[in-house]
Amino acid sequence: MYKKGLTTEQVSDVYQEIYGKDYSKQQISYLMNDSREEVSVWLNRRLDAHYLVLYIDATFVHTRRDKTVSKEGYYTILGIKEDGSREVLSIVNHPTEGATLWQLELNSLQKRGVQSIGLIVSDGLTSIENAIAKSFPNAQHQLCVVHIKRTILSVFPRTRRLEIAKELSKIFAIETKKVTPVEAFENLGKFAEQHKKNYPSLKSLSNDRNIAYFSYLNYPAPIQRMIYSTNWIERLNRDYKRVLKMRGAMPSPESVLFLMGSVAMEKEYKSYNYPVSVFRYIDELKIKI
Repeated sequence: MYKKGLTTEQVSDVYQEIYGKDYSKQQISYLMNDSREEVSVWLNRRLDAHYLVLYIDATFVHTRRDKTVSKEGYYTILGIKEDGSREVLSIVNHPTEGATLWQLELNSLQKRGVQSIGLIVSDGLTSIENAIAKSFPNAQHQLCVVHIKRTILSVFPRTRRLEIAKELSKIFAIETKKVTPVEAFENLGKFAEQHKKNYPSLKSLSNDRNIAYFSYLNYPAPIQRMIYSTNWIERLNRDYKRVLKMRGAMPSPESVLFLMGSVAMEKEYKSYNYPVSVFRYIDELKIKI
């Protein structure tokens, strides 16, 4: 019941109503020790040697620490295994988000058995590409297309966003092999050149790092929609928030990790346990990830 979103006080009320037995919040918390241990062991388990794709992202949760409450970062790493099924590899807490911290967490995967990664999908966090290159130098890198499109659209007035969205859909074409990453990046540069006079912030679109927004075009069309964004992990973040939202500020980082880990474990035993169809036929698709 606690894992599904009820507070310890609400769990106590349910026991009282159904069984006529009264438990304090402290007793309910004590009864959950076995579950906490189970989640902790799962979050530190041994991992596979190779993953086709990793999706990495952080979400922020109001957390109580040292008698104060602030939004702290909770990092999640979601992987695609060689059989095409999904697995949450890691959930960890850091008060802030930064590329150096992501490098630390990617390095920790190696200590748990991970030797190689085909592709890592992330948002556009500053220097994240350097962290990935240091931890897994042979991994390809895909920056989230959904994030960059939102950022670009936010620059324009609302009256022009539908028009600009159509332009961006052509630049960031999905399920196609008609354009190479280099050609798509050049098209993005032309877009920036066209609009930078009125919107100077768009100049940064020509930065060389942004070619990583088009890595998905290196792969067969059927798989591109699965790897061009961090959408899968964003959905997982929403599932976390549904369980956490009833509680307001969480009493400790450990309590957040317990609930997030419980959500991830349930996902793995249910929907994540089934191979995603396009990854299931990886040999036939000849995807070199």
